[in-house]
Amino acid sequence: MSATNRNEDGGSYRLAAARELDRVEKDDAFVGFARRGRGGDPAFERSVTDVVAGVTRLRRRLDFLIDSLYRGDPDGLESGVRTVLRIGLYELLNTRTPAHAAINEAVETVRVYVHPRVTGLVNGILRSASRRMDDLPTPDTGDRVRDLGLLYSHPDWIVRRWIERYGEEAAVRLMEHDNRRPRHGVHVRGDGTAVLDALRSEGVAWEESPLVADFIRVDSVQPLVRSGLLRRGDVRIQDEAAAMVVRVLDPQDGERILDLCAAPGGKTLLAAETAPRARVTAADLHAGRLDLVRTSAERAKLENVDLRVMDARTPDEELTGVFDRVLVDAPCSGLGVLSRRADLRWRRSEEDIADLVALQDAIIDGAARCVAPGGLLVYATCTLEPEENERRVEAFLDRNDGFVRESCAPFIPDRLVDAEGDYLSLPFETGMDGAYAARLRRRVDAAES
Repeated sequence: MSATNRNEDGGSYRLAAARELDRVEKDDAFVGFARRGRGGDPAFERSVTDVVAGVTRLRRRLDFLIDSLYRGDPDGLESGVRTVLRIGLYELLNTRTPAHAAINEAVETVRVYVHPRVTGLVNGILRSASRRMDDLPTPDTGDRVRDLGLLYSHPDWIVRRWIERYGEEAAVRLMEHDNRRPRHGVHVRGDGTAVLDALRSEGVAWEESPLVADFIRVDSVQPLVRSGLLRRGDVRIQDEAAAMVVRVLDPQDGERILDLCAAPGGKTLLAAETAPRARVTAADLHAGRLDLVRTSAERAKLENVDLRVMDARTPDEELTGVFDRVLVDAPCSGLGVLSRRADLRWRRSEEDIADLVALQDAIIDGAARCVAPGGLLVYATCTLEPEENERRVEAFLDRNDGFVRESCAPFIPDRLVDAEGDYLSLPFETGMDGAYAARLRRRVDAAES
């Protein structure tokens, strides 16, 4: 870690991270939300965030190593000791922190956080790991799925699914992607030269998106905040995979466009910018979340965005057959964004997918009622699971003979078009988030449902 090691009270970021990790586990809280509004030194806060997210992603592998290196009964380890060991191992294995510094800081952290009597235990385990960096224990349970889940820190049910679908080599690449710090997509608006000059002056390393014009990739968004670029609306944080969904939607001037489940509004705003003389309605079930869309639209100085509080499953009657294009950004398992959502892999279960399928069907049926004859319905998710993607589309078409599937090929690069003609981003191939979208055209002669 190159960031400031201690806050103004002299506390180590590792101590803050340990408290945060235990609070998240004890209270079942979401990683990334708890420290909002804390203030303090930005470098210190970034270090805490990096450690908390990294340890959370790699928790299963870290626990396997702890259990393998500990000579006693691992179930007897105090939770605070295990937390500090996770942090120490994470820094040894995944950061540029010198080994002696990672070990010494872990020992000092456990002295303060737990008790001086356990400093020798933490020191011994971490020194053992440091000596064995080229020969660390590897899982050998006799169950290949379990071994890979332990090694790459994913739940067995996800590993099994991905091996069955993609094969072991691709599944490993996908898990490796999930375990890296996420890169951030940035939409550069307005004067691109001025924005890039400002990024250079802030020392921000960036690269152009190979897939989406006016998008770049950065490792950190904090310089964008410090420079005022984000506040002024000169840039917007948005993954390229989401931008591709808007490409699939292909909004046109003069049209009426509906974005369902719209908050926080990234796709709404991009659609409104793409077709500045269209009228884009952002609808969401929660009024508070629509406030995020309003704020972003005002910052971007967009005057063609309307807001509507509405349940997508039961759209308002006056919207029947009104819109030229309707986007369903459906609630989903999020298994395409596990790198960005550090704790999501541990929060989801295979049973969740069955529950989500019923919701997705209800939403796409509601959305279909809003599409004008000859209009377009785009169904999109940020998951990779067929039950939530192509199978939902196929089930919808079985229920609705007034719609036909169209290829996404004219609107996005060929490498992003799957065998059915739908849009599919596999993170280990694209470097973007995982995402899916399908185009469904309503027949001109389709009867009102």
